[in-house]
Amino acid sequence: MTFLAAVMAIAGTLLFAGCATRPLTREQKTYPVEKVDARGIFLENCATCHGKDGQAKTLHGRLVGAWNLTAAKFQNKTTNDEIREAIMTGPAAMPSFEKKLSSSEIEALVVYVRSLKTQ
Repeated sequence: MTFLAAVMAIAGTLLFAGCATRPLTREQKTYPVEKVDARGIFLENCATCHGKDGQAKTLHGRLVGAWNLTAAKFQNKTTNDEIREAIMTGPAAMPSFEKKLSSSEIEALVVYVRSLKTQ
């Protein structure tokens, strides 16, 4: 196996390693928006790429081109509807969470992503 093939195999494995729906998500599927632990869901399902702080300074995030969710440019130019759509449909390398998260979990994540804005 060539070096490039090995790197691509590792990247492919990493691409899907952080994308599985985790226990907290399944536990909170029926919760109303205000009861959802959005930070916990973010850490379980999004932090592999976007980082715990949302800055996407992770190896996996760099490999897949994850968005820095704290950046003023992202926060100012991206609407809540666009964030919701991204979570649901998964742009580029991001997986779709429409069938993995409930509507209340998705709404709570939109609010959480907004909370990551840096001053």
